[in-house]
Amino acid sequence: MTEDVYFKLGERLNENPIKWPLDDVFLGVLREYYTEEQAVLGAEFPLGKHSAGALVKHLDRDEEGLLDLLNAMADNGQIFTSRMEDGEIEYSLTPFFPGVFEFQLMRGTDTPEDRRKAKMVKEFMENMKVMASAMMENPELMKEMMPDAAARTITVEKELPPASEIYPFEKLTELIEQADSFAASVCYCRHHAFLIDNECKVENVPRYSCLSFSNIADFVVERKFGKRISKEECYEVLGAAEKSGLVHNTNNFTGDLIFVCNCCGCCCEFLKMIKELGMVGGLAYSNFEVAIDEGSCTGCGDCVERCAMEALSVADEMIRVN
Repeated sequence: MTEDVYFKLGERLNENPIKWPLDDVFLGVLREYYTEEQAVLGAEFPLGKHSAGALVKHLDRDEEGLLDLLNAMADNGQIFTSRMEDGEIEYSLTPFFPGVFEFQLMRGTDTPEDRRKAKMVKEFMENMKVMASAMMENPELMKEMMPDAAARTITVEKELPPASEIYPFEKLTELIEQADSFAASVCYCRHHAFLIDNECKVENVPRYSCLSFSNIADFVVERKFGKRISKEECYEVLGAAEKSGLVHNTNNFTGDLIFVCNCCGCCCEFLKMIKELGMVGGLAYSNFEVAIDEGSCTGCGDCVERCAMEALSVADEMIRVN
């Protein structure tokens, strides 16, 4: 019975754009993250956002008991809450990725439970790499599992030539200026690496470097997955991340900015799968391509160390691009 509940939960989570094979490894992660009671509710949860009253009618449940369960799951990142203009709370089922997967470690705590989850995630990702390698030989299956790239890379506009034209949604500062609240969390990927004793190799990376915006930021602060920051502090985090050579990735659609991950090549699973498997479909392409100005390049090698993708090298006192 329990296995059937978790399988149904997996099917419901797979109604989101990114889908996961419902194998023993994934179901094992769901058993770790959800109690059976939570799995039952997740499997039954209707698509979209709903008020508590609407859910009571739809699910035919006791209101008090349902609210207690919804709030407990929100504290675990399994349910997302947002407020309407009249102050009423709406509830929706959080996608597994990006979503539940990251929330589990974004508080930055170090407990036996955190380390158990981190070990399980490591096994899960190793299994996913094996499966992803096989799926790359079957483009139709890959497109079914990931119809669109899960995230896109944001350019750092201050390094672009003044005459360059780029789409407004690719300017990081313009995206940030549209947001009305801001939060910062411990980077899930780097904290996971710490918990499995494989700490980040990049120096001077801000601990709170995972940024969220607007109603996502409100949820992160309210449920204690991160801390409230100002717009100015947001820019400070991005400045420090840029100085450390991190890659800025965000949600892959136009409209509201949800998150900005500041990624390193040693911990970020997106970048690692591109490097290790050539799985370039995991991130949407930037509209820019690396090129070497041979007239000004001195072959100093600073960019070789800075490149998160390990795509640069020095040959004949000149930088070369792989």
